[in-house]
Amino acid sequence: MIHFLFPEFLLLLIPICFAYAKWGHASGVTGDIRIALILLLVFALTGPRINLGGQGIDVIVVADRSRSMPTKSHDNIKELIRNLQSNRKTGDRIGIVTFGSSALIEEQLSDSTELAEYKKEILPDGSDLDSAINSALLLVNPNRPARILVLSDGEYNGRSALSAARRAREAGVPIDFRQFERVHIGDVAIESLALPETVSPREPFQFSVWVYADRDTHGTVQVLRNGKPLTSADRDFTTGINHLLFRDVLEAGGIYNYSAQLTVPGDPLLENNCSTGVVRVESGPRVLVLNTDGAEGNLVRELKAARIPVDVFIAANHPVTQDSLDPYRAVVIENVPAVDFGRLKMARLAQFVEDLGGGLMLTGGERSFGTGGYFKSPLDDVLPVSMEMREEHRKNSLALAIALDRSGSMTASVKGGKTKMDLANLGTAECVRLLSAGDSVAVIAVDSAPHIIQALTPVDDPERIAIKALSIKSRGGGIFVYEALVAAGNELMKAEQSTKHIILFSDAADSEQPGKYKSLLKQYEAAGITVSVIGLGTKSDSDAKLLEDVAKLGKGNIMFTADAQELPRLFTQDTMSVARSTFVKKDKKTQPNGISGILLPDARLMGNLGSGAFPNIDGYNLSYLKTNATAGVISQDEYQAPWSAFWYRGLGRVAAVTLEVDGQHSGQFGQWDFYDDFLITHVRWLLGSESPNDIFVNAQREGQDAIFTVELDPDRKNKSTDLTPKLRIIKPGDERTKPLEPDMLWVGPDTLQARVPLNQTGTYRTLLKTGPQKFTRGPVVSLPYSPEYVPRIGLPSGAEILASIAELTGGIPRTDILEILADPPRSASKRSLLPLLFTICIILLLLEIAGRRLSLWQRMAEILISENTESVPSFAISTENKNWLPEWKLRFKKQKPFQDDSQTITEESSGSSSIKAEEETSSATSVANVLQQAKNHAKKRLKD
Repeated sequence: MIHFLFPEFLLLLIPICFAYAKWGHASGVTGDIRIALILLLVFALTGPRINLGGQGIDVIVVADRSRSMPTKSHDNIKELIRNLQSNRKTGDRIGIVTFGSSALIEEQLSDSTELAEYKKEILPDGSDLDSAINSALLLVNPNRPARILVLSDGEYNGRSALSAARRAREAGVPIDFRQFERVHIGDVAIESLALPETVSPREPFQFSVWVYADRDTHGTVQVLRNGKPLTSADRDFTTGINHLLFRDVLEAGGIYNYSAQLTVPGDPLLENNCSTGVVRVESGPRVLVLNTDGAEGNLVRELKAARIPVDVFIAANHPVTQDSLDPYRAVVIENVPAVDFGRLKMARLAQFVEDLGGGLMLTGGERSFGTGGYFKSPLDDVLPVSMEMREEHRKNSLALAIALDRSGSMTASVKGGKTKMDLANLGTAECVRLLSAGDSVAVIAVDSAPHIIQALTPVDDPERIAIKALSIKSRGGGIFVYEALVAAGNELMKAEQSTKHIILFSDAADSEQPGKYKSLLKQYEAAGITVSVIGLGTKSDSDAKLLEDVAKLGKGNIMFTADAQELPRLFTQDTMSVARSTFVKKDKKTQPNGISGILLPDARLMGNLGSGAFPNIDGYNLSYLKTNATAGVISQDEYQAPWSAFWYRGLGRVAAVTLEVDGQHSGQFGQWDFYDDFLITHVRWLLGSESPNDIFVNAQREGQDAIFTVELDPDRKNKSTDLTPKLRIIKPGDERTKPLEPDMLWVGPDTLQARVPLNQTGTYRTLLKTGPQKFTRGPVVSLPYSPEYVPRIGLPSGAEILASIAELTGGIPRTDILEILADPPRSASKRSLLPLLFTICIILLLLEIAGRRLSLWQRMAEILISENTESVPSFAISTENKNWLPEWKLRFKKQKPFQDDSQTITEESSGSSSIKAEEETSSATSVANVLQQAKNHAKKRLKD
């Protein structure tokens, strides 16, 4: 679209046309060029500018999603964005950038999208306004008018937003704003809780609570240790910083959580009235044993006899958090099913090993390893043995029918972006991949009616069937349990296998129409069909009793989980329990004395596991040694399976003892002379070596940042060849996350330092890696509450910050944000055409001069005519075909010969008559005569 600065100059065309007709008229190509030059020059005088970006304006909304925003502001901001989007005119585009501790582009610039809910996950403990404005500038098209609209309280932490505002000014993009202010006047807050990093058992220590008051007032500070009240103090607070001092003493080792809570009448901001911190009590290496009953068995008694500090807990009741695992150097899981832990606890145990350098040992039994549900669990990758089913060890073929709930409740999303249906599909696919060519499988999706996704078929191509299962979509409605069981049973009736099994997956709160399921399951029992149930929910859900009864009458397993991410593991656990028993028991006929094993020479890598012949046992968990793992003991039966295996995993150590160390299947192992040596050696290896004492790690928090300082011993050995230590930081949270590994910078000959932003509240653990399997535990750092609520002592207010940004870029505050759509900035939208027009004019002027001075057009005409006479087709040379020359060549022939500014050159003195194309064409008797005469004339002119 072209715009004119001075369109009135187009009126000059009227006098110029008269002047050209009287004094500047020329015929032929020269005349055409002159007319084009005149038009272009007049067009240039109008000041034409082209809008390369099209119509409309681009508005990039920068939305603050941090914790410091007023409670209802987030909904208000989304409503404002929707209003902008619904009032777009032709060409208008809206983009969205949201920010908290970091900034993300929520939506690209679009002329049609509508915001329903935010799709990107933002950590709210921070306000990085600088990064948000920079992200908005990435969306700006320099050819289009654009404005940035900031919807925020204006309070940021981190880098100043003025640097991004200067970039916006250079780009010609104004920043407008609308402030959402939260009341801070009269705020009283806990500024910090200062605790010692470490203490020894029974060592008295003191700690401080610092309170900031915006006014003189009275309040109470209560201190809690591990959630239980410790002490309290009533104080009068004066304006400014107030200091309170407390004392405590701790008996046992581990991590202790402290919190200070402030109560002040009329406080406008309650979020900063609580601060937290931790104290670590260093008490040496300790072992945690987790079993099913919390009783001290033979394993615990042997450890105590060896003076190894040990604690015993019921696995299902232990929290298995970073704090609860902190006192321990190693964890032993003694024949505990995976369901007693669940996915989250097993993930934390894996983190304890790989990221925190802990030790882990899993012992065998009928509730452990594959038969206990550890296959495809978070601990599967950590263990030095694998638990998959291998075809050569299969005993029975299986016909399996999987009936999946695809009701409306399965559309709900879970963490990671998947739906419940996606995870049920994934579990089905894993079941199929466990099967082999001798097995058969059917997959059925059920809502108010069954839908056969895969009819019963041999598992010749498991991946093809798995792909079908992964494609199942939720269709709404509820699941009709009876219909699901009937459809699955009908498929299994076709099977030739002796083992027939149904897996019913259903929502424990939405299982409908059970029908006459009891009589149906009796028929299935007679036909040799078993039924297991996987219920998504808990035992207290409305339909849980029905699902439990189905599994009981179906002689199968019943498994509930409220964590949808557990589904793949539960599907495979049930399939393995039916397809093959992974717990191998002795054959009383061929192995009356038990199953024999052999102690391998590689066992010395761990230590002294005993000597002589290894004792026979009555049962063990069948598994296979992984690559890079070391076997200490293997079975002497057909499987040659590992009974003791170990390896390094991440920073930690893991051992697997697949025999039952204390139970009915221990056999002669429980009476072995080296029983205690065998177990104690495993545990001592898990505990590892002492941390190096030539490294000191210190941590100090400054606002939202933590500064870690590492001091190395100046007299350490191999100083010139030392590798730079690597700092590893484990972030807080229920879910396991990837550790942070910031770059360490040398700030002295023996000192390194790293600054790390703490972008979420909680406790951060540190560990310094100094070499392969060498590390030292660092201090613990806590971010007590969101930096959004830290008192802004001596800092400008949010209103002042937003006003400065707007003034710097030419923006304004927006009460009515819809006005922004009608207010495009004058910069960056249009580009002048003058350089292009003047370039074209110069080229045309040179062509016009060359045409006159060099007879360019006449010469071109003669050359074209000459070429044409040599290539005239024979059919064209006839008396009738007189007008064979193309029109554009005749136009060149009409050009007046050799014109200049003063005169026209006359005909040659040779006496020959000048030839004109029109006369020759009309008087020639044939086309051949015309061509010959034209050729002769052209040759003579060129000769002269």
